[in-house]
Amino acid sequence: MNTWNTQWKNQWKNQWKKTLALGCAAFLLGGSAWGYAAPTVTAASGAAYAANPQDAPMPLPLTEEEVSAQQLADAEYMALLWMRTSAEYRALCYQGYNAALMAIDRAQANPAARSGKPLAIVLDCDETVTDNTRAMAAAAVAGNGRYDALWWRATVHEARSEAMPGAAEFLNEVARRGVAIFYVSNRWSEVNYEPTIENLKALGFPSVDAEHVLLMEDRKMSDKQPRFDQIAKNYDVVVYMGDNTGDLPLGTKGMNRAARNAAIDAAQEEFGTQYIVFPNPAYGSWVSALAKDYMTMSPEAREDFYAKTLTE
Repeated sequence: MNTWNTQWKNQWKNQWKKTLALGCAAFLLGGSAWGYAAPTVTAASGAAYAANPQDAPMPLPLTEEEVSAQQLADAEYMALLWMRTSAEYRALCYQGYNAALMAIDRAQANPAARSGKPLAIVLDCDETVTDNTRAMAAAAVAGNGRYDALWWRATVHEARSEAMPGAAEFLNEVARRGVAIFYVSNRWSEVNYEPTIENLKALGFPSVDAEHVLLMEDRKMSDKQPRFDQIAKNYDVVVYMGDNTGDLPLGTKGMNRAARNAAIDAAQEEFGTQYIVFPNPAYGSWVSALAKDYMTMSPEAREDFYAKTLTE
């Protein structure tokens, strides 16, 4: 096979791969990918081009940055399919909220064992009570799996996050029981405060105001511990809830993989009682903890990293 045919077939294979992804997105997103449409590729034309590659137009070569973004997007497909379609994901959401309610039951049943301060729960927003998988899916099928800070700010600014299964019912039950709710999120306050308030209210969540919605004030200070400490001065926190170790008062900010795992092991008895974690295989600090330069690796280096890490 000559070099031209090999190059064409490799790029044609990538085009079909992206077409398949776009088809998945159309299914997941109810027929559209927030404005992204699949390219016009039919089985007949695909078969004809495969048989006679010299008749097909040569796709434009991708830059390394585009290849890297597409590689990261490819890695998202199964995670997002699981989060958006699986019964197991829904079950784990319900399980987390039920565990929190049981912790509140225990705290209210035995006030003598508590501090005497008003009870509260502290929770993250994204992928803890708000669902952003529709926007992530749209980005992934468009070839962007790099969910960086600029992407997040623009996305949440649209105020289109959805409620996770059972989230609104859970939060309103907590409020009904007289327990304070604090949303501690690393959405950037300067840009995203008003859209966040609008979005949470539209979802029917309670306690959505300046006192209870604590966003990141300083982009260089994403550690949530100061906000946790601020809440703990006046409240007895029953549970901390999130999809990231940074949503819990464990001091894991900036830790590598080994240190993060050690911190979790040391607190193992608190999970399911004081700490409740929601599944998020799509993004989070676990990704940046894979390797210091994971997001900036070349596509070839990242492929090598996958093979090495998965078999070590």
